Amino acid sequence: MPRNIGSIDLVIRAILGIALVAYVAKDGALMSGWSFAALPGGYLLATAIFSYCPLYGFLGLTTVEHIDRSI
Repeated sequence: MPRNIGSIDLVIRAILGIALVAYVAKDGALMSGWSFAALPGGYLLATAIFSYCPLYGFLGLTTVEHIDRSI
């Protein structure tokens, strides 16, 4: 599973994932419609943790910055 999420993408995914999960967990109880925020939040957190997005892999995309070290 090669890394296909760059650092900026990783930070954005982590912040959005934490925000969605925190929204669901506020007040210590699950709110109605929790799955609409919890599932995407969990997906964003998981992809940020593993630095791999299956959708990017399927589409052949990557946001990893490649450094040219040929000098």
